[in-house]
Amino acid sequence: MSQQQGQSQTHQTQAQSPSPPPQQQPVDVIALNIASFLRNHKLLKQRQGLLQGNSIDFFRFKRAIRALLSEEYSKKSSNPKNGLPPITNEDHAKAAFILLIKSKLLIPGNKLSSSETRENNLIPKKGLPTFLPLQRAELTPDEYYIWFYKKKSPWDLIIAIGIVIGIFTIILFPLWPFFMRRGVWYLSMAMLGFIALFFVIAIIRLILFGITYFLLSPGIWIFPNLFEDVGFIDSFIPLYEWNYPKVKNSKSKSKPKPKTNVIKNSNAESIPQSTTTTTTSSEKSESNSTKGKVTLEEVEE
Repeated sequence: MSQQQGQSQTHQTQAQSPSPPPQQQPVDVIALNIASFLRNHKLLKQRQGLLQGNSIDFFRFKRAIRALLSEEYSKKSSNPKNGLPPITNEDHAKAAFILLIKSKLLIPGNKLSSSETRENNLIPKKGLPTFLPLQRAELTPDEYYIWFYKKKSPWDLIIAIGIVIGIFTIILFPLWPFFMRRGVWYLSMAMLGFIALFFVIAIIRLILFGITYFLLSPGIWIFPNLFEDVGFIDSFIPLYEWNYPKVKNSKSKSKPKPKTNVIKNSNAESIPQSTTTTTTSSEKSESNSTKGKVTLEEVEE
């Protein structure tokens, strides 16, 4: 009897105990939802830069706050399917932004000038500012932040499927039809021949330059743009070129035009100021032995 009473009491306590509250959405998922909203948002005005030689996207802190306080975000946050927390003021926006930093979806960065880039043994690139990561976020309006999050796109799925198909295609090469295997063999031989021809041209042009450098100074280069940063066709244009040093054309500075002094009278008419130079006969005689003296006198019209 006592055992039955104890079991009945346990069943009653289990029935009376309140159900646990529904678990809140994990922080990482909320951060990902906020990041997916902000990523590529037009209000961020994102630009491209360099971080440790890699291309990155960066933006200013104040623009992220504007995007989080926009009407577009309030409309999307009202729909529970989007999983966005409601943001009504700037403090809420800062808290959401701090959540992104803690989730390591973005980091603060220090934008370097060209001189600072060279001091840090980095190579500056035109049009792409260089950044260094910062250990502390100040949340100032003009502070820069760098994205470490890439929004998923349909192309990612297509590329992944293509990679899988390519791997299986290579693995199943022995099962290919004979004509396909023969075509791949011809194609591989053509590629090897092209690579060999490239090395032969590089060796011949070097030998020819060495001969012409001593016989026909300053020497001749065959395909001078072969190793330049140009297109494939431009690499073989021109056919040859003399090894003359390239001289940059310096633009001559234009001389400033002489200004005319203008004096305004009471009638609001502009009259050019005239000056006359007078030299006396004694001064002319002195100018033969010493420097001539010139006096300026204003003559009223």
